[in-house]
Amino acid sequence: MAEKSVTKKKIGSLLSISHDKDVDGLNSAAIVWRYAKSKGLHFDMDLTDYGGFVRTFSSVATRRNTLIIVTDLGMDDSALDAVVAGLSRAISQGCRVVWLDHHQWSDRAVRSILSLENKPVLKVNPEYCAAEITHKVLMPRDEICAELATVAHDTDFNLRQIDGAGALTDVVSVIRFGTIASKEDLTAALRPIVEKLAEKGLAGVWNDQAKRFHDSLLDKRVHHYRKEKLKKMRKALIGHCDQEIHERLVRVLEMPSGVTTTDMGTFLADSENLAVDGNQLKVADLAITVSSGGMLGFRRGYETTLCNMAAKLFNGGGHPYAAGGEYGVYTDFQAVCDDIFVTLSKSKDWVIEADSA
Repeated sequence: MAEKSVTKKKIGSLLSISHDKDVDGLNSAAIVWRYAKSKGLHFDMDLTDYGGFVRTFSSVATRRNTLIIVTDLGMDDSALDAVVAGLSRAISQGCRVVWLDHHQWSDRAVRSILSLENKPVLKVNPEYCAAEITHKVLMPRDEICAELATVAHDTDFNLRQIDGAGALTDVVSVIRFGTIASKEDLTAALRPIVEKLAEKGLAGVWNDQAKRFHDSLLDKRVHHYRKEKLKKMRKALIGHCDQEIHERLVRVLEMPSGVTTTDMGTFLADSENLAVDGNQLKVADLAITVSSGGMLGFRRGYETTLCNMAAKLFNGGGHPYAAGGEYGVYTDFQAVCDDIFVTLSKSKDWVIEADSA
């Protein structure tokens, strides 16, 4: 009996799956777009967040002969089985998987992805932002990709040295909050921005000389958003709770709606923003925001604390300079502050000692 020959079809399309919340996710997707174009592959994109893993990777299971590149998304272990099932089905239909990220991964998650068929590629390096990793792996000699990586690094490491990078952060927020309110598709809303970034880099959307966006309507929306955001952050600061723990100033405040944790962290790290009722507050070593749903955001004002280690005490994680955790639904903000302070006081893992800095 003659052996049945199996002819593998050539990869003809590329699906980019990236984070929908920030510039790092968008710029990573833009770099992947340039890569797809350089290889003559049809490009599709799905921007998602951690709560959307089951939907996203269930949809992936329908893909055939597609290169699936995931960027700026750490593995959500609670959705690991669904992710593996979706990718396994896609791979059985001629797909390949590349996953490029900079978040913390569990050993189980790493083993699960690397054990997939068809030689999956997994690159995880917390020393870089995702766009930098994507640039180095896919398009290391492309100047526009290099710029996109630099812009993403500026936002992800909270350097705030590139005007257009900060403005692009606000664009993501404006569009994201707008689509949530109108229940529109976020990927579709952000696709024109990603496409322009992929074609011309930051100059595709931003006039650096005039310090404004080419799209005048978008520029007006960002300007309005910035004014409203500043009002909300100033109001939130009034209700802050401070306590010194292990010789580090910890500040907790409620997160206003329509403001990102990154924006709040940047605001709180600038002493010029910290005048309250005629009193000048100090920049806190560790600032913690509490959302209405009980999610915690950790940002630092100085390199005296480790946000990821503080977040770990609240079932979270992240990077030394930015992390997230969970408290749970609450009704009494003062009680939340007290609980957070007690939990932090029981550990010094989040404190950088002077002799080890």
